[in-house]
Amino acid sequence: MNDYHRNVSDENLLDDVKRVADLLGSDILTREAYKKYGKYSSSTIEKRFGSWKLALEKIGISSVRGGVKNINNLNVSNEQLLDDLKNVANRLETTTLTSTQYDESGKHGHNIIISRFQKWETALLMAGLKPTGFHSKISTEDLLEEIECVWVKLGRQPTSSDIKNGVSKYSLNSYVRKFGSWRKALETFVEFINQDIVSEKAEESMPYTTNHKKMDLKTNSVKLETRKTKRDINLRLRFKVMQRDNFKCCICGASPAKDPSIELHIDHIVPWSKGGETTFDNLQTLCSKCNLGKSDLL
Repeated sequence: MNDYHRNVSDENLLDDVKRVADLLGSDILTREAYKKYGKYSSSTIEKRFGSWKLALEKIGISSVRGGVKNINNLNVSNEQLLDDLKNVANRLETTTLTSTQYDESGKHGHNIIISRFQKWETALLMAGLKPTGFHSKISTEDLLEEIECVWVKLGRQPTSSDIKNGVSKYSLNSYVRKFGSWRKALETFVEFINQDIVSEKAEESMPYTTNHKKMDLKTNSVKLETRKTKRDINLRLRFKVMQRDNFKCCICGASPAKDPSIELHIDHIVPWSKGGETTFDNLQTLCSKCNLGKSDLL
């Protein structure tokens, strides 16, 4: 994983946030106020703790400017609420917006928006923004698989800014709620990718009887083929192979990072049908065109 601001501890970041809150004499601190008086970048704090709100919660203060009781909500029209949603999204340079982001940077608070439009997603659509993609019942496995898809698509470790900009089908808030922060989501993914290296090597050393029937020409009989590995390639091995190959096709060099239409596949160098095993050294990354072209030559 990429390193960032390793010389600044979590404690130092939170201490500076508290210092600014004390300086202003308030138990509510917006990101804009911290940008004016703080030592560090607010985006650094967001990356470290997952969001501005979560960072403030750790020191017992809030970023919320208020819901239906906010004085800015008096006589505000639906059009003004939608305009403010669009303005906040523009300032954050994002095509979607979570209620947490709006509470930190908006004028009115998310409560009145939900009371007016019934659902947060409805308000976003009416403001011309994309849905957040948050799913309350999304599984850990689904989120990890999506991180893998995004990593492959970008050809590098994704950042929280990438997720905010809609590169993932799930919102940043989805990852933060499940893992605590985007950083912790990445750490969980890396641990997931690496956790079965030993067991996979052990599996490779054991005979594996497949259900693949093969004709023995000498005896003119059909028998089950014994292999060391399964034909299917799991997510961990798939990601390791693509990472080794720099998320590019080994034949033509095409990558999704340069051309979003490119689809990468994992290919057996020695074909499975000819005795090739599903091992790290016998796998390579190919784009769909080169993979199809190779199949035509076999």
